[in-house]
Amino acid sequence: MSHAYHTIRFWVVIVLLSLMLGVACIVMGWVDRSGNLSHRVSSLWGRLLCRWNGIDVEVEGLEHLKSDQSQILIANHQGFFDIFSLSGYLPLQLRWVAKASLFKIPFVGWSMQASGYVPVERESRKKAHQAFLASIEKLKEGNSIVIFPEGTRSPDGVIGPFKKGGHLMAVRAKVPMVPVTLIGSGRIIRKGSGIIRPGPIRIIIGKPVEYEEIAAKKEESVLEAIRDTICENYRLHAPETAFQTQAAENPPHPSA
Repeated sequence: MSHAYHTIRFWVVIVLLSLMLGVACIVMGWVDRSGNLSHRVSSLWGRLLCRWNGIDVEVEGLEHLKSDQSQILIANHQGFFDIFSLSGYLPLQLRWVAKASLFKIPFVGWSMQASGYVPVERESRKKAHQAFLASIEKLKEGNSIVIFPEGTRSPDGVIGPFKKGGHLMAVRAKVPMVPVTLIGSGRIIRKGSGIIRPGPIRIIIGKPVEYEEIAAKKEESVLEAIRDTICENYRLHAPETAFQTQAAENPPHPSA
């Protein structure tokens, strides 16, 4: 089938699901102020977006997730379907830290608010700090947080430098950090393009770095170890050998 067909189908599906499940999310938010019921609807939303657009998602390492404890998932960022696949296929109460502008989108933004997601305006240091504190509260309430430390989607699959932030959040909330490697999602919607190319996504969950180890080691060494795990899993399982080599050579980002 042509890329045009898949692209049109994607936008039809996402609009219809946004209308139907968006209303369900909002209603669940009225029933349950914790956001747990709304996130379950959002999780279904993510799974259907993948399945109905021909995206097969494989998850490896689910045994490393803690169903009875909050955690911070540290993931490489490949494309839009990172969010759909993680939300849809990880059996956790996830809370996302997302751009504040997304919360203004009808149905989508209202659903994010009902699900307890955290808006952030990175241009404002004060508001970014408020989002940081709100994320810690979500963790203390028993939810898990997903962080993309590269800060933006990779345009070519190369895993970029990691920015700081997750380490301090883990120390404040006293939770483990879990490396998550995403493979294949960047090919589905390439950065700067709106064309859909269906394909498989693989999610590889690594062993968590426990709070005691995080608190005992320097921030740079913890981030470097997590990034090394993600890069190694990417190198072993991603098909693009050029990307694998470049990913292994990028050092962690020294700045906040």
